Amino acid sequence: MWILNLISMKKYYFSLLFILCIFFCAFGQQYGSFKDTRDGKVYKTVKIGNQEWMAEDLKTTVYNNGDGIYEAKNEKQWKEYSNKKMGCYRKLNNSTYVYNGFAIRDKRGIIPTGYGLPKYQDFKILMKFLGDGDSQSGKSTKSLATYPIYIEDFINGDLETVEIKTNGASRFNAKKGGFVYDIGSLGNEGNCSYWWTSSLEGNGLIVVDIGYCSQDLGGGKGSYPLTFGFAVRAIKK
Repeated sequence: MWILNLISMKKYYFSLLFILCIFFCAFGQQYGSFKDTRDGKVYKTVKIGNQEWMAEDLKTTVYNNGDGIYEAKNEKQWKEYSNKKMGCYRKLNNSTYVYNGFAIRDKRGIIPTGYGLPKYQDFKILMKFLGDGDSQSGKSTKSLATYPIYIEDFINGDLETVEIKTNGASRFNAKKGGFVYDIGSLGNEGNCSYWWTSSLEGNGLIVVDIGYCSQDLGGGKGSYPLTFGFAVRAIKK
C-alpha cells in the first residue's frame, strides 16, 4: 500500500512541476533590476515573451541631464506649467507619479538609459501575448493587474457591481493608477491604470489603459493632448 501511495505522490509532484514549467515557459518570465544612475532608485524588470519591461512605473523627478522636473502640487500649478508648455509631474495619493506630455517629449529625456517610451504597438504585442480579452474575459488585464476591478453588469435584470478578480500572473505588476486632466484635476484615481506611449494620433499621444476605464478589460486606448498627465512604464530598447 505504501508503495502505491509513494507512486501516487511522485505522479502528483511530477504533474505539479509539469504545470509550473508550462506556466513559466508560457509567460517567458525572467526577473531582474537596474539602478537609475540619476537618483539611485532601483527598478524591478520583467521579461514577458520577447519584451523586457520595467515591472513598476517611473518615479523620477529629474531629466537625464540632472535638471529637475517641475512638480505640480495642485491644480493651479499643473495648469500653469501646461499652459507654458513646461514639463511637470504630480504624485497622486496612491503614490503613482504622472507626467504631462511636455515632460515626456522634452529633449532632455526622462526615461532611464537603455529603456524607452513604448509605442502603442509594444503594448499591443504585450496584450496579445497575454491572451487579449474583452469586457467578458479580459485575460491580459487579469494577468497585468494586481488589484480587483469592479464593473457594472446586469444580473437577473438588475444593474449590479461585479468584481473581476485579477491574478497578476505576468508579474507586470500594474498598480492602481489614475490621471490628471489638462485643468489639473484628478481623474479615475485608483480604479484603472494608464500609461503614455510615444505613438502619435491626431493632435495627441496615444495612452493605453487597463481596467474598466474604456469598458474593455482587454486594454483600451485614447489620444490625449500633452496637457494631460499619465504614468510611464518603460520598455528595454
